[in-house]
Amino acid sequence: MTQKPEDIEDLRVRRTRQLIQQAFLDLTVEKGFATLTVRDITKRAMINRSTFYRHYQDKYDLLEYYMNELYELIGNPAEREIAATRSGQPPRTISVGLLNLLTHIHQFGDFYRVMLGPQGDPRFAQRFRENTEKRFWTMFTQAAAEPDPNAPPIDLRIKCIAYSGVGAIVWWLEQEQPCSPEQLAVWLGQLSTAIAGREHKPGR
Repeated sequence: MTQKPEDIEDLRVRRTRQLIQQAFLDLTVEKGFATLTVRDITKRAMINRSTFYRHYQDKYDLLEYYMNELYELIGNPAEREIAATRSGQPPRTISVGLLNLLTHIHQFGDFYRVMLGPQGDPRFAQRFRENTEKRFWTMFTQAAAEPDPNAPPIDLRIKCIAYSGVGAIVWWLEQEQPCSPEQLAVWLGQLSTAIAGREHKPGR
């Protein structure tokens, strides 16, 4: 079957972006993000600068694109997570989105160790926290429950969950990933549930 011209072009775009992203990941580990330049990336990817700028404005735009793809990897909360939040019970199974994220971080541990450390970029950790906040806001919104007036405000709890989640991942990376992604997902689920607290259903 003959490929259509638009299919061939789309394949070229994906291949070029893969080359750029792989060069970006490798060089960030080698040089740190702060000193990394577009010239470094294009040289490693063996493309010219005009090709890079057809896809990204600069290294920050490339990082933003990478983070957007990462957010898609996590996805929206599964129905069982929402149901667990509504009932005030911890999920019976590991969050698929969280496990996908941790498995990805496990695979590219050196990159995340740099980006979440002193040689990384503060916006990277910020996006991590923002993505976590979006996920839990969705869960709290879907959980039709009467809030406990004596409990901390929901936005405070969500902030704590987001910051503790990033902190746990940094600990995991600093300790050379002493446990599996599955185990860390279980622990993060337990921590998030403890911080989120138990809400009262309407009518109780």
